[in-house]
Amino acid sequence: MSNKHNKFMMPLLATVIMVSTAVNVAQASDSKEKDAKELQLFSQAKISLSEAIKVAEQKVGGKAMEAEIDDEASSVQFEIEVVKEGKVHNVLVNGNTGKVLKVSLSDESNEGAENEKE
Repeated sequence: MSNKHNKFMMPLLATVIMVSTAVNVAQASDSKEKDAKELQLFSQAKISLSEAIKVAEQKVGGKAMEAEIDDEASSVQFEIEVVKEGKVHNVLVNGNTGKVLKVSLSDESNEGAENEKE
């Protein structure tokens, strides 16, 4: 019975290993593509990430907790999370002009999401 068990388990184990390897390769490829897009967008920005953070902090009146380039936008935009009075505000800053495009309460802060558009 042990021999039958081995005949079944070995191909199954080989298949699991091959599938997990393929998934890891696909994830690595997606990560490289995302990094490349972020670098391209970042190089097109006319303002620095530091400047975008200052603009977001001034707009909300809080302190930046996290900042990154928005790789899903069609233009260069920075996404900054700013904390004020225990609430997280998502601030979208135009990477070319430095103007605030949108301020909204984060899902973590939920209820009564304030949306300002400028």
